[in-house]
Amino acid sequence: MALAAAPGPAGGRARALGYHGSRCLQMAGGRMARVTVKDVAREAGVSVATVSRVINQNGRFSADTERRVRQAIERLGYQPNQLARGLRQQRADLVGVVVPNISNEFFSRLIMTVQQRLFDAGLSIMIFNTNHSLDMERQCYASLAAQRVCGVISANALEDVRAAMRHDVPVVYIDRPAELAPHVSVVMSDNVAGGRLAARELVRSGCTRPLLVSATAHFPITEVRTKSFADTLAELGVFLPDDHVLTPPATDFAGGHAAAEEALARGLDFDGVFCETDRLAIGFMNELGEKGVRVPADVTVVGFDDVLLARFGRPPLTTVRQSPERIGELAAYTLLQMVRGELAEGRRELVPVELVRRESTMRGGVVADS
Repeated sequence: MALAAAPGPAGGRARALGYHGSRCLQMAGGRMARVTVKDVAREAGVSVATVSRVINQNGRFSADTERRVRQAIERLGYQPNQLARGLRQQRADLVGVVVPNISNEFFSRLIMTVQQRLFDAGLSIMIFNTNHSLDMERQCYASLAAQRVCGVISANALEDVRAAMRHDVPVVYIDRPAELAPHVSVVMSDNVAGGRLAARELVRSGCTRPLLVSATAHFPITEVRTKSFADTLAELGVFLPDDHVLTPPATDFAGGHAAAEEALARGLDFDGVFCETDRLAIGFMNELGEKGVRVPADVTVVGFDDVLLARFGRPPLTTVRQSPERIGELAAYTLLQMVRGELAEGRRELVPVELVRRESTMRGGVVADS
């Protein structure tokens, strides 16, 4: 499903030089990196500001300086303004945003931030919801290629966007494992820290027999979170058995409900649970309550995300808070830099997470966070 957002304000269109040729530099290991204005400045022996003045034909510079800058641009095949170049080639002032589940609060909050930041820069967005389907994802990228978008922000990890479209489209991935996205930019939560925080909180609450409700089948990035959780438990002297790792068919409330049903039906012995999304955790707690299992007296529960409903759970849910707004800010900023030719691909941004302690892990009179 594609949702075309309303167009943003018209952006300024800088004058660009019409040089053609390769826009990449050979790097160690044989991979190619996008040429930036810094590379041109280094090649010409001038400052970045001077290169900008020559490209935009404003300010003071000598004829010799202009000649050296133009020669450097030609040698490197630099495109001084990717956005203006795209306009000349009839590339749209449009960015594709691809998410696996638009009803998920994390993605809806992220989209709102991305939309506003790109609108401020004169770009509109086209939103695609893939429902975790590889076929749907491929259709989305085919549609974006036909629309001649100037960039893509993808929160899916099933398909290589650049291979599915064309290699000159800037791409920023959200929460995609680095090994699945070589040579592109990635913005993600610090999942190692997140798994560590969840493990420590369960152990602090008195948990010695942990259970993990995994989201890895739907969000591959959570594999990092899972490993950090298990490793931290081991460091604290607590073992996570293989049969105490459950992977429900969905990561929503129904998935959490199903995971709790399975755990109870199998007679698994557990006194603490880490659910890798808040919706899983809330569904899990609800099913425990229906079966007479008390949270936190019998079982403590930790979620991940800090969605709005987490604070209204029964009881309110302890969780690891992500910041979809900060992730959206960084994704939009990074993509704009790439579109304008100001950034070589390969940036990695880790966004900090934090533990929010509420009643679901409050044993022994521990005070909840606000």
